[in-house]
Amino acid sequence: MLVLFTGCGDDDDGGVNSLAQLEAKTVNCITTTDRLLTQGPKGQSFQAKIVLAADEEWCSFDPTSQLATTAGGAVGEALPLYLQENRTDEYRSAEITVTYSGGYSVTLRLWQMPDSATPEYDRAWGELPEYREDANYIYKTYNTTLISTKYNEGGYRRNFTVCFDRDLRVAHWVAYPLHGCYTQPNVGRTDDWAYDPNTQSPAIASSEQSSIVKGAFSNPSGVRGHQCPSADRYNTTATNAMTFYATNIMPQNWDFNGGSWGKLEIKIREWAPLVSTRIRYDTLFVVTGTHFDGTLSTDRDGKKVGYPDKCWKVLLQQKSNQNKQIWECGADELKAIGFIFPNSAAAKDMKLSAAACSVKDIEDQTGFKFFQNLDPAVADAVKSQRKTSDWSGIY
Repeated sequence: MLVLFTGCGDDDDGGVNSLAQLEAKTVNCITTTDRLLTQGPKGQSFQAKIVLAADEEWCSFDPTSQLATTAGGAVGEALPLYLQENRTDEYRSAEITVTYSGGYSVTLRLWQMPDSATPEYDRAWGELPEYREDANYIYKTYNTTLISTKYNEGGYRRNFTVCFDRDLRVAHWVAYPLHGCYTQPNVGRTDDWAYDPNTQSPAIASSEQSSIVKGAFSNPSGVRGHQCPSADRYNTTATNAMTFYATNIMPQNWDFNGGSWGKLEIKIREWAPLVSTRIRYDTLFVVTGTHFDGTLSTDRDGKKVGYPDKCWKVLLQQKSNQNKQIWECGADELKAIGFIFPNSAAAKDMKLSAAACSVKDIEDQTGFKFFQNLDPAVADAVKSQRKTSDWSGIY
C-alpha cells in the first residue's frame, strides 16, 4: 500500500509478512466505518484491542457501544470498526493491537481527520492544497491501477488531482505523489493527446477543455506542456495516457519547456525515491501549477485558452524515513522548496538556483495554500524553507 512518507510496497522485514492491516489507515471527519483485515496460517485465531486517548470514546467494534474495544475472530475474517464523526479541530488516532494464537502480534494506527467544511475533498494525501471555492473550478482526482514489480507493490492508486478552471481551460494546479511505483517498469511515452474521456467523475465537458489533439497552441506558446510529467507515470500505458489529457496540459513557451523546465523535471525524478532497492524511501509530494496575468492563447479549434505568464512547482518530503504521517512531523523533519519561472524564452537557460524560492513565496503569488495536512504549528516554518543544500544538484 502507498503510505504517507513511505514507499510503495512492503519494507524488507526479514521475511515476516504483515498479518493485519486496516482497509483505510486515514479517514475523513465524516467516515463512520472501517475494517480490520487479517491473514495468516489456516486455523489460527486472533484478538484485537483498541486503545484510545484518555476520555475518548469514538472507535469500537460494536455499532451500539463505544465501549466495545476488544473483539476477535478467525484469521481471514474481516472485523468491522465503527467510528463517530470527528467534529473537533484536531486529528485523532486509535491504536489497534492484533495478537494471533500463534504468538505473533502487530500494532496498527488509525487516523481520523479534523472537522472540515469540505470532507469529500479532504484526504490524507500529502500533496493536496487547501480547497478554494470558485464557480469555475472543478476538482478531480484521476485514479489508476499499477502493476507490481520486484520492489514496488501495484494496485489501485491515485494518479493525480487537478484544480481545473473551465473558463481558462487550464488547471491552476496538478498535485501528485512521486515514487518508483509510478515509473517502473518503463513502458514509455504514449503521446496519446486527448480530451479527458470522463470515465471517472466528475465530468469535465470537452467544450470546456482545450483542443490539444490537432497540435500545439498558437502564439505566444508553441508547445503542449505537461503539469504532471509524462515521464513521472511510466508504470502502465493507461497511467501514462492520463498525463496526455487536456486537463493536465498548459500552454508553454517552446524554449522554456525544452530548457530549464525540462531540466527541473529530470532533477525532481532524481530527488524522488525511484531506485530499485529494498532500502526505504519516502514519497515526494509535488504540486505543479500556473499563474495568469490575463494573457490568452488559442487552441487549434479557435477556443481561447489561458496562457500562464509563470509556471511553478512546490515540493515536500520527509528528511528521513520515520514512517510518520505528515501532520506528526516537526519542521526539522521535513524539507520543502518551490521553483517559479517566467513562461517565456527568457527562461530557457535559467538556473534552478535563480528559480528557487520558498513554498510561502508561491502561496503569496498564487493565493493557493499548499500541503494542507501540515501541523499548523510547523506549517509556516516548513513552507518558509529555501535551503537548496537539501536538494542536490541545484546550482
